[in-house]
Amino acid sequence: MGPGPVPPQRFSPLLQPRLINAFLLVFALLFWLALLGFHVAESMFTSVFDESVPVDPIWVGGLGYRLVMAGFFVFSTLLVGRLFGHIEKLHVTTVLWRLFITGMAGITLIMLITFVNRATSSWAMHKYLGPVFFALGFLAFTLFFLACVFIFRRFILYPRTKRKIVAWQIFFGMLALGVAFLFFRDGLAITIAYFPFVLLTLFLGANVRWIAYLNFNQKLRTMGLLVMILLVMVTYVIAARNLPGQLGVTPGQSWYLVFLVYVVIFSLTYTVISILVLFFNLPTSSIFEAESFEIASASKISQAIQSNLDFTDIMNTLLEASILAANARAGWVEMLDSETGKAEVKVGKRLGNHEVEQILQGQDLTEKVLRDGKPFLVRNLRKHRAFQAGDTRYRSLVVVPVRSNNQGFGAVFVVNELVNAFEDVTLKSLMTFAEQAGIALENARLIRESIEVERYREQLKIANEVQDQLLPGSLPGDARIEMAAENENAYEVGGDYYDVVQPSPDTYRIAIGDVSGKGTTAAFYMAEIKGIFHALALLDLDVPDFIRTANQALSQCMQKGFFLTMTYLQVDLAQRRVDMIRAGHCPTFLYRAGSREVQRLDDGIPGLGIVRNRRYDQMVGEPVRLQVAPDDFLVLYTDGITEARDQAGEEFGYDRLQEVIFRNRAESAAMIASEVVSSVKNFAHAELHDDYTVLVIKFLPEPSSQASVEVSRS
Repeated sequence: MGPGPVPPQRFSPLLQPRLINAFLLVFALLFWLALLGFHVAESMFTSVFDESVPVDPIWVGGLGYRLVMAGFFVFSTLLVGRLFGHIEKLHVTTVLWRLFITGMAGITLIMLITFVNRATSSWAMHKYLGPVFFALGFLAFTLFFLACVFIFRRFILYPRTKRKIVAWQIFFGMLALGVAFLFFRDGLAITIAYFPFVLLTLFLGANVRWIAYLNFNQKLRTMGLLVMILLVMVTYVIAARNLPGQLGVTPGQSWYLVFLVYVVIFSLTYTVISILVLFFNLPTSSIFEAESFEIASASKISQAIQSNLDFTDIMNTLLEASILAANARAGWVEMLDSETGKAEVKVGKRLGNHEVEQILQGQDLTEKVLRDGKPFLVRNLRKHRAFQAGDTRYRSLVVVPVRSNNQGFGAVFVVNELVNAFEDVTLKSLMTFAEQAGIALENARLIRESIEVERYREQLKIANEVQDQLLPGSLPGDARIEMAAENENAYEVGGDYYDVVQPSPDTYRIAIGDVSGKGTTAAFYMAEIKGIFHALALLDLDVPDFIRTANQALSQCMQKGFFLTMTYLQVDLAQRRVDMIRAGHCPTFLYRAGSREVQRLDDGIPGLGIVRNRRYDQMVGEPVRLQVAPDDFLVLYTDGITEARDQAGEEFGYDRLQEVIFRNRAESAAMIASEVVSSVKNFAHAELHDDYTVLVIKFLPEPSSQASVEVSRS
């Protein structure tokens, strides 16, 4: 297949405006060269005749000449309008400076032409180069005042309103009318047209709201530039005093050059009005600047509310804004320590801690302003009893509380070398800044807490996943033994632990314990406990040696203050024997099927990790040895079961647990564990507030004996 159709060529969005500008420039230059040609031809024509003989203006001043001049005005206006129509991004002073440089370039050209004309006595120079010099001066004059018009247009339309835009369109229409008047010699109509133009010029000249957005220094620079531009305008007007005659208009008809007169009147009027408004605004600029600065500073601190979590950055922003707003020399910010509650200097500017001590003289002003809820002002430190002993160059002091929602954070201190340096309006500004900073600090604190909570939740989630892997997913068993467990954490991660290891078919090593503390620390200690338990359970250690070795290991890996309560059992199914030691853990309940009674086994020693030396080895005695029969079972649990409370504050206790065990003696191990938990929850009438674990170990009849019984019954 051949290539597809070639898309039509289009101008680039950046290239098209340049082409338009080039088009306008070419035509403006062509019309200017045509004007120059008319003047050169007129000069050559008049040189043939005696200058005293009147000659009709067949060249300069004729219809063709006026058509060319109209074309020059139109294309020059469009060109300058495009060149100066997109200066919104430039500052006022930058635009005016460029206008002044442009005007000075034209003045320099005119002065050079004047100097050359006066310095030479050549007749040919005056007759042939004179028109060239005049045309250059006329070009500079026209372009400069058109530039003034379009630059002032930017000022007038700031900010834009529909009324201003309509007024400017009418003004532009009157400029077009001024061009049209080149072809009419009705003096009355031209004179009448000046009145609405002057009124419109005054209306547009009153639009100087852009001045309000300048600060004092900018207003001063702008006024200076406008004064220099006004001098350039006056120089142009003086230099162009012979312009009407040179353009073929008699002195009595000079007002027929309506377009140029409109442009000059508008430029001069707007320049003079702007200078006067700037001059009378200078005395009040400092007040408006102070208010603008307050708004800007409040906005800056508000941004800190939304984006900044750093207390130091917020305090630095507050201090800088306060010093500038109060026109002060120095200052500092004191914040309350979260642990001690005492005020401490956190940030300072232009003074050190020693000078702060000299100013305060031991006074706790932060606590005072936070308590009073209002600023504290000292107009003269030398005359105040509490501060006159201080050796400092500062004379005035103001302290403003920083607080939010009745919570105090600290205070901002501002000092000045002058007496009575702080006015009421200054105090209001400082209070505004301090309130914004208080909100910022409160916001930062809440976000920090939220982040910490989220981080803690993430840690708990990880620890919970770890704990799920630490506890056995299922318990071993066979036809001779049945085990079941119920476990739940009051928090996302608890400290309860249980595990079972079966090193041989007839042997089970079982542990249940409770780590002191909750959360991630307890979870990670559980990981260490699991490792120790599995390592020791696979060794051929009797119960006392297991407890001694486990205590030594845990004493080395657990921090002081943490310990583990544990009940450890070794079950020998071949001999139907259980060896057990209770190390600080809850008593174990044993149900005897033969006697139909529930026994509580209380004997025990301290928990692991409490005594961390050899004395603990001596505390470990012989284990409790139990001979178990079919349908006997053990109930092991953690303190979350017996210490559960009802609404009256009464504990579930051992007696109720013993009753539940006896009532469910005929049930399976899983049912017994489930009934214990249900009974405790029904007693508490709510979810339990502590971790709980229940582990039931039930011994079953031998399969062979079950078979013989079944045969005998048959």
